Amino acid sequence: MTYAILFIGLLLVLGHIFSSLFEKTRLPDVLPLMVLGMLMGPVLHLVDPQSFGQAGQIFTTLALIVVLFKSGLEFRILSLRGAVGQGLLLTTVCFALVTLVIGFLAQELLQVPQIYAFIIGVIVADNSTAIISPLLAKLQVSKTAKTILFLEANLTGVYSIVLAIALLSAASHGEKLTASLLAVDVVKSFGIGIIFALAAGVFWMSILNRVRRLENAISLTFAFVLLVYSVSGIIGGDGAIATLAFGVVAGNMRLIKRLRLPRLDFRNLLTLNNGEKVFFEEVEFIFKTLFFVYMGICMRVGRLDLVAIGFILTVAKFIFRAPVVNYCLSKNLSRGDCSAVLAMCPNGLVSAVLAAMVASQLPEEGSVVQDVIYAVIFFSVIGSNLMSFRIEKGGLKWLSNSLFHRHAEPQAQLPTENK
Repeated sequence: MTYAILFIGLLLVLGHIFSSLFEKTRLPDVLPLMVLGMLMGPVLHLVDPQSFGQAGQIFTTLALIVVLFKSGLEFRILSLRGAVGQGLLLTTVCFALVTLVIGFLAQELLQVPQIYAFIIGVIVADNSTAIISPLLAKLQVSKTAKTILFLEANLTGVYSIVLAIALLSAASHGEKLTASLLAVDVVKSFGIGIIFALAAGVFWMSILNRVRRLENAISLTFAFVLLVYSVSGIIGGDGAIATLAFGVVAGNMRLIKRLRLPRLDFRNLLTLNNGEKVFFEEVEFIFKTLFFVYMGICMRVGRLDLVAIGFILTVAKFIFRAPVVNYCLSKNLSRGDCSAVLAMCPNGLVSAVLAAMVASQLPEEGSVVQDVIYAVIFFSVIGSNLMSFRIEKGGLKWLSNSLFHRHAEPQAQLPTENK
């Protein structure tokens, strides 16, 4: 037990070191964490994934809850209003195309049922904001391109979570995927979860001022999030969707306060303060650090066929993203901007947690799905990092000129964007 606590402490210290190196060198911190886990698990066999037992499932569930709430908290409904054009178009078209292509490819390569293949598709279609942000900081791209990328990353996270949970729920029935089955399951569990989350969100924000008067109250919102997840499942709703919806309510309280409904006054509702938001960022950091090491421990590097399929799916994601970027973005955006948008599609913590959730709920095919998604995360992070590095150094101009010929030359675009 002493060595386990020592090990966790060392991992958190290493997590901070890797995160600091990420900001300076752009080497994604998830890569050394994954490699460390792989060395401990499948390579040196110092840790057996089976030894985690029920604790591993509890840890995965807690990581999922944190990811869901943070995704909802960072989602801004009003951001859609200003991005009804190219940003929303790019996000929706790219997500749909990547999901379909990856789904059909996965079904053909893995020979799994169609529903499992499309679970892989909706997870692979996600992009990670946490990995994109530091990479973008080093690139000379327009404010418009940055806004589009952050909108896409936030939206794809929500799309992936909702659709993956819906498909997983349908797959757990052991029946063929039909529109009626999916619709009934989604309306029932999602509907109960969302309604409960909306009520819980309004209730919590209405008493938040009183809660803050209690000692050590900064962690109580996190405790309430755990209650929302659990109670929603108990009453027949989907706990994951309820947690996501609760995060959306908490993150958009300023918009909700503008509503005028009979017998309801939302003007006294509060929003999370900076201290509470920082607390959740720290909680997310801890779970991210530990989860990517856990992810590396659980990887089966001996299944080189699954690693190869993960690589193929990653390449396909980048390839089919290119025409969507070219035709969905305005011609006024430079070719350099388009290259940056093309490069910024790494998978991250949301994909990893969803893959682990699939493996825990679908023991047979779920482990295959998990291994493939883990490989995609590894290769997509490397791919985005390498492409962003080449773009920063002035490389890949030949690629941007050939893929984005309908867009403006970088020299003609940069002066106006830098004003």
